[in-house]
Amino acid sequence: MANDAEKNPAILLFGAAGLVLMGVIGTLVLPYFDEGIVTPTQTAKLRNYPSDSAEARGRHVYVREGCLYCHSQQVRPVRADSKLGPPSLPGDYYYDAPVVTSTQRFGPDLMWVGQRYSADWQHAHLLNPQQIGGPGSIMPKYNYLSQQDRDDLVAYLLSLKRAPETKD
Repeated sequence: MANDAEKNPAILLFGAAGLVLMGVIGTLVLPYFDEGIVTPTQTAKLRNYPSDSAEARGRHVYVREGCLYCHSQQVRPVRADSKLGPPSLPGDYYYDAPVVTSTQRFGPDLMWVGQRYSADWQHAHLLNPQQIGGPGSIMPKYNYLSQQDRDDLVAYLLSLKRAPETKD
């Protein structure tokens, strides 16, 4: 009897489709039932910039210039990231579109960079990263950006910080 089922293409197709459907549901649907994903954190609320703000324009420059290809915005819960700050939470990205977590990190992680450096440092770094970040830096100079674009980008970078702790 089992031998007949193994040879029946309809049963095999139905079984394969069922397995694929279970994978799709597990990957795409079930995460929406996780409160940590569907609830914005305080950090996400701080980063929900009005569309006409300097931070929103700076985020646009960040994406347009491809900064996300070298800099992640995701502190992972691993020992190597422990010096960067607390691990990122899914709710930190609630309002992000597109999400700029990145899959690789060639430069430093920028999730909490707004807490580490001043506006003057950020401007100097954009103009000459090799002088500020070190001679081995592969980051290009962004001296071709307009002053407005640099100001907006720095405003965005300075906004990348944790929300103040709140007591419930």
